[in-house]
Amino acid sequence: MNVNFQPKPISIEYNTYAQKIKVLFDATKAQTAGNADWVVDADQFDLDVGNKRKQANPQRFPTPPASQVKPSTPENFWKGGLSAWGIELVKRGYEVETLPAYASITYNSKKNPQDLANYQVFIVCEPNIRFSTSEQEALLNFVKNGGGLFIIADHADSDRNNDGCDSPCVWNEFFKNYDYPFGIEFALDNVKEIATNIVEEQAFTNGAMGKVRSLKFSNGASIKIRNNKIAKGVVYQNRSKQGGNSGILFAYATYGSGRIVALGDSSPADDGTGDIKDKLWNGWEEEKGSHKNLIINATIWLAKREK
Repeated sequence: MNVNFQPKPISIEYNTYAQKIKVLFDATKAQTAGNADWVVDADQFDLDVGNKRKQANPQRFPTPPASQVKPSTPENFWKGGLSAWGIELVKRGYEVETLPAYASITYNSKKNPQDLANYQVFIVCEPNIRFSTSEQEALLNFVKNGGGLFIIADHADSDRNNDGCDSPCVWNEFFKNYDYPFGIEFALDNVKEIATNIVEEQAFTNGAMGKVRSLKFSNGASIKIRNNKIAKGVVYQNRSKQGGNSGILFAYATYGSGRIVALGDSSPADDGTGDIKDKLWNGWEEEKGSHKNLIINATIWLAKREK
């Protein structure tokens, strides 16, 4: 696929009177397998995901309902490793849902009440099950027609459900099948560092949520740019040259009328709460990273809430 959209810095602002943005978090790709809990909220913790372990079973709507979220509501109001992300979005006027395990990823299907056409942003944090051909096409068409896709992977050899394909593998197979439509791929490496090598991009590094000064990778995969007319790096490894095509930790791209952002480590989004059987870490409030600022700024950009 040939894409000729040049990425450019875009400033953003929050408008409390704007129509609500609907954000969908994916939970169909074993996001709770192993020692992970990449969901906004789960009320049950007995889902058999096929790896001989019982995992959290996230439902469509978080409970208690979002209508009860106030400016002072803590992130543990909901029970999930991504609950802080969800709570912050609700406080900013967004609607938040989860696509539960065994649901379908579709685009323009009238039979699916959670079809991607009903949302502005789709967040997929560390998928551990391959996307089917129809799901890959749904993701492409969602973005092509104006949707925002938040792509998160983890380090190489992080196969949590032991099916032979970890999140870099899942994403790269999708990218390769369509000739790298977003201009990126994940390197099969394991990066561990506190990166301060940041390109000044207003929407991401000094957006509505605040300034971004660093990004801590506990263990993650770097990103390689295959087409710099489509994709651009924002956070680089400290040893890497800004503007280069490798050693990137956070990147963004445009495709058709839509946008994507890519992050190579799931730890920055982890708020340290969720399934009590899992060992989780608070990367969201990480002292040595500006993670919540970067992630929320990026989500706002994907939703096209801008000046």
